[in-house]
Amino acid sequence: MQHFVKDAGLNAFRLPVAWQFLVDKPGSPLNAGNMEQYDALVQACLATGGLCMIDIHNYARWDGLIIGQGGPSDEEFADLWSQLATKYAKSPNVAMGIVNEPHEVPDITRWATTCQTVVNAIRKAGATENLITLPGNGYTNAGSFVSSGSAAALSRVKDTDGSTNKLIFEVHKYLDEDNSGTHTECISNNIDAFEDLTKFLKDNKRQAILAEVGGGPSDSSCLRNVCELLSYLNDNSGVYMGYLGWGAGSFDATYELSLTPNGNTDVPLMTQCFAKMFAGGSGTTSTPSSPGNSTSPESPGGTGETGQTGGTGQTGGTGQTGGTDQTGSTSQTGGTGQTGGTGQTGGTGQTGESAQNSGAIPPTYGLSATTAPYPTTSGSSGNGGMPMPSGGLPGGQGGYQPSTFATVTTVVDKEVDKEVDKEVDKEADKEADKEADKEADKEADKEADKEVDKEADKEVARELDKNKAREVAKAAAVKAATAPNSSQRHPHLRPHQHLVVRVPAGRITI
Repeated sequence: MQHFVKDAGLNAFRLPVAWQFLVDKPGSPLNAGNMEQYDALVQACLATGGLCMIDIHNYARWDGLIIGQGGPSDEEFADLWSQLATKYAKSPNVAMGIVNEPHEVPDITRWATTCQTVVNAIRKAGATENLITLPGNGYTNAGSFVSSGSAAALSRVKDTDGSTNKLIFEVHKYLDEDNSGTHTECISNNIDAFEDLTKFLKDNKRQAILAEVGGGPSDSSCLRNVCELLSYLNDNSGVYMGYLGWGAGSFDATYELSLTPNGNTDVPLMTQCFAKMFAGGSGTTSTPSSPGNSTSPESPGGTGETGQTGGTGQTGGTGQTGGTDQTGSTSQTGGTGQTGGTGQTGGTGQTGESAQNSGAIPPTYGLSATTAPYPTTSGSSGNGGMPMPSGGLPGGQGGYQPSTFATVTTVVDKEVDKEVDKEVDKEADKEADKEADKEADKEADKEADKEVDKEADKEVARELDKNKAREVAKAAAVKAATAPNSSQRHPHLRPHQHLVVRVPAGRITI
């Protein structure tokens, strides 16, 4: 985390954790030992002064059953969030991501009711200043967020005071061939997939955060397309609060989308896109503060997402300074707030053992004390901007910046990560099973078609045999009737006389 904050100027982190890791069963108290591990990660993130997003990485499910629609009740899920909100009610920099990537949810309106129940529980627990992110159906895909009905349904979710400015739509988008985030090639910048969402956000005065995006860390197609997408989000920073890159931390070295530094060197996608496109970063990250996977408490080496959230701007005359960022045993300095105009926060550190995101957020969010959900630091003019580390903004950047939040690494304890991996594996297994079922169905269809064809062939052969038999019978009858000695069969007929038989019409069959 220190490296990404200090060298890349990023300042937000998404901290994945499985519901099953936090409680033994839906509705039960937090598991004290496991929660202690996860809280160590959250506290390390908070020590950086950045945005720290709790991510319940469960796909709107507990063991495959959908919350509120055949699975755990809304109240059982809200109980989890009530306990978490109680714990972090005095930490406004903790954002609360309701759940990761709901999909195949039968009733999106019913899902919105679940989200409303969670929002109510969080606020009732005293966490009144924290951001809450609302995920939609279809893996909360940005391209289908409007067409799936998610945007409309989730727009009806309100804060307890009737407002929506602290309720942010969470969307994800990958750029590979099937939008799965499992391939290193980026075939498109997918900007067109954001058009409907951008219009909806502007028309309805709402904001969204791209909480997962990524690509091959050194693939030329991703260096082009990811940068183009982030540039588009910067251009529309009034409605896109930020972007969170997936992912960095304790991923295996061969992981396709890893943004984890390679020894002492950042991957090109980090330096050329995430750090560079985030206005708060210098875009010239080089040697990590802690080479490889740090063993310090601040950076246990978790897997995760990276992204960036620049600081929030500040109005009024005086800039703001916050003490030194610190995670684990080493301290780090971020950037200081600006005087006059709009200020901006530096980056946030991150600890790392499990998958996580980081991202960017527009500075317009937090220009006034009445709208900014983030605390000011001592010495600030009371503007509601995010805490500003001392020492100036990373890369010497100052003034209005197009993105407010940018994160680079996700950090989670290894044991926490195991539970997250289980949930990810379950979803991967489901997708694999679907593909296997499709192939099985195809084979079954082929066999069925073969059987149908065989029966059809048999029917055709039968009809041909019948027709042939009829033709033979006709020919035999004609031959018999016209034979020279046919009169011998009818002795009462003279030659050249014909036997005429009258029958009702339609009663004779040949």
